[in-house]
Parts: sequence; structure tokens; C-alpha cells
Amino acid sequence: MIQRIQTLFLALAVIAIVLMFFYPLSSITEFTNVQDEILETDYYDLTVMGFQDPSPDSVPHINPLVHIPVLILTSAILIIIVYAVLRFKNRRQQMMLLKICILLNIIMVAGIFLNYPKVFASIPINIEAEIGAYLPLISLVFLVIANRYILRDEKLIKSTDRLR
Repeated sequence: MIQRIQTLFLALAVIAIVLMFFYPLSSITEFTNVQDEILETDYYDLTVMGFQDPSPDSVPHINPLVHIPVLILTSAILIIIVYAVLRFKNRRQQMMLLKICILLNIIMVAGIFLNYPKVFASIPINIEAEIGAYLPLISLVFLVIANRYILRDEKLIKSTDRLR
């Protein structure tokens, strides 16, 4: 049945992942040194889709393909969650898919919080995490809760099969 409680938690996880496309992961302030003096600062946001630059003249000195791993992971998680919702009749496969999503989500959170600051370490910049960086954590919580409810349903079905 698709109207189970875990479907609600999976829908909330999908909403959190979709919101990552609309909110920035981090806001970056880049400092440009000219003759040992900081003269220019460029401000831009790192999103799942790339860099968004509010000022038209600034050019990021960072590799423009930095966002590709997060884009791939976000898309994969989104596709797997939607597929898991549609596999509501096969609870074991649904649990396996959610475990894969949980693993991918943990990899994405580790990449955002641990790897991205190392990528930008060679350039004098200031990185501030935005709301988009915390949305995978929210999604991770909803995925774990949904997995627990699916496990609870599986145990209930097994216990009723023993009574027959």
C-alpha cells in the first residue's frame, strides 16, 4: 500500500533533496591579491547546478566543475528514492534501496562538509555553509525513519505468517 507512513517520510526526503536544487550549498567570498594587497573581493554562491554570481564582472578562480559530484549524487538519490516509493509491494527491495540512498547521502554530506573546504584551500577565500548544505542531513534523517517503518512492517508480516 502506498499510503503507509514510510511513504510520507520518503516524500519528505524527496522534498529535502529537491530543495537542494533551489538553495545554495555555500556562499563564497574570494579575495584577489594584487601586489601583496587584497584589493578585490568576489561574492558568489555554490549550488548543485554550479556557481551563481550576483555580480556580473567577477569571474570565479575555482574550477567550474566542482559541483558535478554533488549534482550526480543528488540526482541519483532522488531517482532511487522515487523508485523505492514505487516498489512498495516489495519491502525487502525497498529497504535495500533505502540503504543505498542512506550510504549515498552520507557520502554527499561528508563531501560537502569535509572535502569542499580542502578543494578551496589553495585560494584565499571564505566559505560559509548555507541552508542547502544541511538539506542532505534532513533527508538522511527522513530516510532512516522510513527504513525503520519498513522494517517494522516486514517484522509484522513475518509474525502474521508464523501464526498461519
